[in-house]
Formats: sequence, structure tokens, C-alpha cells
Amino acid sequence: AEADRMFVNMTERAISSAESCKLLDASSTSTDKVESCVPEYVDLHSSSIVGLQYLLPQFTTSLSEKNTDLIPGVYEGGLKVWECSLDLCRFLAHIIDETISPASDFHYVTKAVMRSIENGGSAFELGCGHGLPACLLLRESVRRHTDSVVVFSDFNDFVLRDVTISNALLNICSLYREQDNDSAAANAPQVLSKQSIYAGGDWMGLSHKLSNNEVLIPVSSSEKREVHERFDVVLASETTYTTESCQDTAFLMFQHLKVDIGVGLVATKRFYFGVGGGADAFSQAADKVSESSQSSGLRLVVRTIQSYDTGKANIRDLLEVRLVKK
Repeated sequence: AEADRMFVNMTERAISSAESCKLLDASSTSTDKVESCVPEYVDLHSSSIVGLQYLLPQFTTSLSEKNTDLIPGVYEGGLKVWECSLDLCRFLAHIIDETISPASDFHYVTKAVMRSIENGGSAFELGCGHGLPACLLLRESVRRHTDSVVVFSDFNDFVLRDVTISNALLNICSLYREQDNDSAAANAPQVLSKQSIYAGGDWMGLSHKLSNNEVLIPVSSSEKREVHERFDVVLASETTYTTESCQDTAFLMFQHLKVDIGVGLVATKRFYFGVGGGADAFSQAADKVSESSQSSGLRLVVRTIQSYDTGKANIRDLLEVRLVKK
């Protein structure tokens, strides 16, 4: 009964918040403005994949308390680069450059990640903030000249405007500069508009739009195509910091992973002290979603595939999530 109530509440929230979900236009972002800034750099610890760049926003007019990490229901932390997102970036890089040991039990995640950057591939980052994991998949898709689609979702549209779109553009431009292709770099905003979506607001509203085929991406000046509701890869970094956010993340994985072949990657601290979130809380939320009578014969399977323990701070885990038939 509790699982059914949760499922119904999530579904009702998705319907009620759909109208407030905003899709931002990335095509009007200036390449000159992005490339004139001095970016920060993320080393991916890869011998073959160049690191990622990102911009630290100098200011945003939408946030009155400049020194806060989080204001629940107002600002969800997207202006900060969180350490779990860097774990996820490096793991993805190691999958793409094939430095993960062949003996490792990463069959499903390797297939899903590589499929996400091929023709017809798709990826969805929940609560993306700077969106660096999704930026990596987008850049590697552009490098391969494929037509895959990446969806970036954040609660705050000003985060998408001030940092996410700029980061995506910066990394596409740097790829073209690396290839000595200045004309392509100038056209990077149009590449973004054809291969990426930026959705602000309650992610449940975006979920409703995806499930009703209301999210479109341009193929040409006169034609658009639907973004399919189920994805090869769904990414989430530090979206599990409360019990409620764990339930949201699990529900969205349930609604938007491809059955059997899609893989979710949840980068999380093992515990978020005092607020009830973390790796175990997410696993429990995934079980609860799967127990609902509305689960249509499907269930989420969660396992830990990497752990990061410096001995000096909270242990961080990387969880693999699959949606399979019961």
C-alpha cells in the first residue's frame, strides 16, 4: 500500500508540474562569450580522452544567498561542481577509452554507455547542475559524428542558462579547436540545438512531457523528432541526499530506463548525515518503487560497482541501476 501511494503521488506530481517545465534554447548562446572566459579543468585520468572544461559563474542574478550550497525548493545546488559528478565523469571516460578491465563485471553498463553515443543513442542527466557527465557523452557523440541525444535536467533554469549550456558549448568548441576546425566551432550552438535538450523545473514535469512525446528536438529548420521516453543511460550525481530525493531518482529511473538494456548510474555519498539519503536509502527507494502494483511487471535492480574511500571523508559509491522484468 505504501509503495502504491508513493507511485500515485509521483505520477500526480508529474502531471501537475508539467506546465512549469521550461525547455531552454541553446542555439542563441554566444561562442565568443564562452571562449573568452578562463575555464576550470577536470582531469579524467585517461590516456586517450581529453579532460572536460567548465565555467564557474561569476554571478547570477537569480540567487540572493551567494555562499550557500542548497536552499531546498528554491536552489538545488547546481552552481557547485560536486565530487561525485567527477567520479562519474572518470568512470564514463574509462568505459569509453576501454581502460576498464575486461574481467570486470561491467557488461551491461559498457554496452549502454557506448550505445548512448552512437547513432540513435540517448542519455538523460537528472539534477545535472554543471552537467559534466552528460557533457562528456555529448562531446564524444559529436566526435563520432552521430545523432544521439542528451537531455540535461535541473530544478533551476538559471543554472542551465548560466553554467550547463555554457559548459556543453565550451566542450564542443574545444573539441573542434582540437581538430583545427574553426568553422565548426562557430556553428557549435546549432550542434547543441540538434543533439541536446535543457529542461528546467521539477524533473517530474519533464518526466510527464517525455512520457507523452512532448519533447521535440530539431532535425532541420523545418523538421523535428520526438525524444523517446526511455534512454540508454540515465545519470545522477548527488541527487540522493534526502529520502525524498532518493525516491524521486528511483521513480525517474523506473520511468525512463530502457527495459533490460538501459543502465542508470547513480554517483552518491554512502551517507548524507542528518537528512536520510545515501546509497542504502536509494536502494530501498528502488525496491519500494518496484513493489508497487503499478510497476507493470518490472523492477529496478541496484548494485554497487565502484567505491571511493580516501580514509579522510565520507565514502562515495557508484551504483548501477537496471530495469528488468520480474
